[in-house]
Amino acid sequence: RLGEGPKEESFGSVHVQTDDQNTVAAAVERFVPRLFRSPATVVSAPRNGWVALYNEVASREPERLRRLGSELSHITGGVVLALGVEEDAVVRSIAFERGRLMDEYLSVPNHYGPLPPGDAVALRVNARVLARLTGAPMDAIRRAAPTGESIGELPPPAEQLEELASILGIEGVGLGTDEASQLEGAVRVEHP
Repeated sequence: RLGEGPKEESFGSVHVQTDDQNTVAAAVERFVPRLFRSPATVVSAPRNGWVALYNEVASREPERLRRLGSELSHITGGVVLALGVEEDAVVRSIAFERGRLMDEYLSVPNHYGPLPPGDAVALRVNARVLARLTGAPMDAIRRAAPTGESIGELPPPAEQLEELASILGIEGVGLGTDEASQLEGAVRVEHP
């Protein structure tokens, strides 16, 4: 649109709670081309019980990242987290289990516009759910996932994302597809 400046950068990755990289890579090969056009997805080797997915298109487009996480959870029947920074301003964490949305966190709930109070409260982290899904301590999750009225009230989003991921036992949340493909044991799944 005329008059709108460029949007700030968004980035994110999807993390599957498993040690089975081959199953995740096979699932990605089958269903990613049906979700959206993308040249490739990088699937990491297992780290701390998580296999990470890095897809250039989904990383830049938060709705596609959400869809990728949801589909992977549905296909694998397991716990999947989509973690990212949107518009270089807010942190979003979405937890799925067996394809169902279990928790969604947005560091500034009203970032995209005013929300009814109940919806804003629903976008605060549910530390009990994330603790059950990941084994991380609830108090540490709460500290790593603060909610603010504006982005100026919170730490820089990339730092906040890194801290939250660390608490959850997840590595490599800030990597791009090219960086991820250099990780030891990573597999690049091409999408024709």
